[in-house]
Amino acid sequence: MKFTALSLAIALAASGAHAEIYKKPPPNNITPHLVANFPWKDPFPIKESDAVEPSCEVAKHFFAREYTLHELMEEPPRGLKPWADGLKKLFSSREYPGGWSGYDRHGYDRSILKMDYADIPLALREWIEEQERTEGEWKGLFGVFRDSKGGEDTVDDVVDVKENIDRSQDKDRVVMFAPAAVYHVLPLWVAEESDCKDQLLDLSNYKPEPADGTVVGWADHKRPKDDKTTEFRVSVKALKQKTVPSASEGVKKEEL
Repeated sequence: MKFTALSLAIALAASGAHAEIYKKPPPNNITPHLVANFPWKDPFPIKESDAVEPSCEVAKHFFAREYTLHELMEEPPRGLKPWADGLKKLFSSREYPGGWSGYDRHGYDRSILKMDYADIPLALREWIEEQERTEGEWKGLFGVFRDSKGGEDTVDDVVDVKENIDRSQDKDRVVMFAPAAVYHVLPLWVAEESDCKDQLLDLSNYKPEPADGTVVGWADHKRPKDDKTTEFRVSVKALKQKTVPSASEGVKKEEL
């Protein structure tokens, strides 16, 4: 199911019926469900009985604004009206990735996060841009737009990603994405802050289940405040086989 509620919201606004968007939506009686193709689950804490232990671990906090589809046609900072047409194009191109922890709340309760593009770690920005340039599997998971200049200024499409990126333009851009998008690339959010950068940058190491040589992670979040700001924490660990004392070492410890 693609982002049909978004298309409906924008269609209503375009037809002059946007006043309906500002009314409280009807109760959503659909039970949230885990979206398809979301393999991630919270791997922490690593159990004492597991055969692996962390060789490297890192955590970092991020801030974003979180909106629901019901708020799309409101003016900033309460909504995302300047980017409505651009978001319609973005989210009509792929299935809704899911909300926090991969759960889909359906309809107008679906969430969208907005961040300043310059606040996204460079490794993740480069990954997003590569997906866009190469028509990669995850093209459209994150949408990079120019920031609105205010007033009647509207943004109707994502930015054109060039081969040679001018990083000075990043401060004038924003990125929009569903919360579940965070989990698909968790190591890239924190790789630059870690002591095992190369291992985290290689997403082939990132797995849902703890095992020797893998990277696992999870994201926790707080409820949005009245001004729409929310905080989420990304925690990632690189794992190695647990060192088990030999029988002789065990005997020596007992003798001591």
